Amino acid sequence: MAISVTNSNEIKKIYNPLKLDVPPSPAEKVDLDISKAEEDKHEMGSVLEEDYNGLLRWWDLIKWDSDDEPVEGEGENARVEVDDEKNTKESSDEDEILYSIHNPKVKWNVMKLIIRERYESKHELKLCLTNYSIYKGYKIRFKKRDSVKKMNDRHTCVRKFSSSRHMNPTWLAKQFVKELVRKPKLKCKEIQTIIQSKFHCKVSWSKCYRSRCRELSLIDGNLSDHYARVWDYGHELMRANPGSIVRISVNINPDQTTTFHRIYVCFKAIKDGWKIGCRRVIGLDGCFLKGQCKGELLTAIDRDANNQNYPIAWVVVEFENKVNWKWFLELVSEDLSLDVGMGLCVISDQHKGLVEAKKEILPNVEHRQCARHIYDNFRKVYIRIQFRNMFWAAAKSTTESDFKINMDRIKTLSEGAYDHLMAREPHTWCMTFFGSGLACESIENGIVECFNAVFVDARKKPLLAMLEEIRLYMLERFYNLREEAQKLEGLGMQCQVVLIHMKLGMAFKVMELI
Repeated sequence: MAISVTNSNEIKKIYNPLKLDVPPSPAEKVDLDISKAEEDKHEMGSVLEEDYNGLLRWWDLIKWDSDDEPVEGEGENARVEVDDEKNTKESSDEDEILYSIHNPKVKWNVMKLIIRERYESKHELKLCLTNYSIYKGYKIRFKKRDSVKKMNDRHTCVRKFSSSRHMNPTWLAKQFVKELVRKPKLKCKEIQTIIQSKFHCKVSWSKCYRSRCRELSLIDGNLSDHYARVWDYGHELMRANPGSIVRISVNINPDQTTTFHRIYVCFKAIKDGWKIGCRRVIGLDGCFLKGQCKGELLTAIDRDANNQNYPIAWVVVEFENKVNWKWFLELVSEDLSLDVGMGLCVISDQHKGLVEAKKEILPNVEHRQCARHIYDNFRKVYIRIQFRNMFWAAAKSTTESDFKINMDRIKTLSEGAYDHLMAREPHTWCMTFFGSGLACESIENGIVECFNAVFVDARKKPLLAMLEEIRLYMLERFYNLREEAQKLEGLGMQCQVVLIHMKLGMAFKVMELI
């Protein structure tokens, strides 16, 4: 027998034979009901006997003061839900005994809905139902209710392997956030495979992509928080690395609010290392940021004594123009004490803003244009293979006579191609006209392009996450180089010992011959 009562008036109407206007106390209810049942037993007959247990159950339920909370009956699976707000409140001890509190930290595949369990919010209840339905493979629909009236845990329906409606990107992001931390380069195809094997369900590639984006946002943080904490990040860098330079520029709006403009970073250990043992050849280039907030990353890369890349400084700006390049070169020149650029070489592309800024900040510097950029523009018009071979032969010429011979060959094929290359200032991209004493014969700026290629994934992240990844890369790189240098020092000592033994062996042989 199941009774569902939602109002006190309905309670009075169910058992009219008693004709109770005002419910008495709980103790009086039971006595009165039994005595009344004995008086009317002959009149009601078998009807009263059948409802006798239900009558006692009803009086027992009056004792509970429920605010839309379900109460279980005795014997059968009877359930009465009382919503009368005028009843007295229960004590805190009774609440703890009757209702358990949901634990959201339980593993998703163990989470199960329990009657009389309390939830912090309806979103927590919905998440519990979602986890349960995904684990069991059931299709469920949510109605506009904040409580669970009843639950049937026994199902005979077949598991739906193609049902992934409840696997929204937010739910998937919470499941894969730790996996993405361990494997930052986890692809959407791999996520699909893991979902199919772990959850026994198929999801689309687009849903995996959206979930991966949300996972990255959970790991890296909100975009607005990054720009709000730029000042804190700059002060922390200067505190942890005394002598380092961090410059932050902002724009002041008409309403006296500020917006981020650009940031410059140069560590003291890097600039000291450049002054001690690096070649005076600096490569300048920029690359685009690929996150939600667009911009450009400008870098200054040098070459160490082993002819490997040596990052000096980097700056994040809105876009690449003369003003930003001038600001960047002024700070680099001040940190490295370049003065007017005497005895220094700069390799860059053909960006006009960079060329003009270089002439103002470093007028005496030797400027080289990247031959790769020259050829990329050249082959857009002249695409024959012969032009490619002749161009690189001219660019790598070591004497002026060789350069003239190679250029004359190009002129015989096409005078337009000859005029095009001569208009690009050959003394900036041909090895013949390079100065001596720099110990660098490079005609390309590929070493900067390699540095930019390392941070392809980092340039998709928010500002502070990208800057932090660059810093960690620099720390790891210099640590590995130091470890390799220490191995070479030990190898040098071994070589000296081997040479001593060889000399001693030769001396003993000479003595034997004598």
